[in-house]
Amino acid sequence: MFQGLCCLQGTEMRLLTHNMLSSNIKGVTNGFPLRVEVEKMVEKQVDFNADFLKNMFTKIEWKALFDAAQTMGYTDLPAEAESSMLDSDEFLKKFHHALLELHLEEGALICPETGRRFPVNKGIPNMLLHEDEV
Repeated sequence: MFQGLCCLQGTEMRLLTHNMLSSNIKGVTNGFPLRVEVEKMVEKQVDFNADFLKNMFTKIEWKALFDAAQTMGYTDLPAEAESSMLDSDEFLKKFHHALLELHLEEGALICPETGRRFPVNKGIPNMLLHEDEV
């Protein structure tokens, strides 16, 4: 059942991943976005790819990305963003840094409705539910 976890070792949870996760606890109707609790954050350089960023822009919930980046100490993102900003190299670099280079190494993701903490250890979020939550 847990065989796939071995392949995740050494990865860190990026804000791209955070933006795609939600709490699936039984009965929860407002499980997104998960609040980020930071114990340890690392920055890791990732190759810049403007086309990837432009394609991801429409899939990203901007307020969730903005709030998570702020929680992780990154304050260079604008509070609101629109597609016309994708023509700016400066904006793309800030978007790239927040989305791909900020990694939650240790901490937790917290359900906004129930307060349930999902621990993040060594960059891997544990989103497994307890029996009574399924």
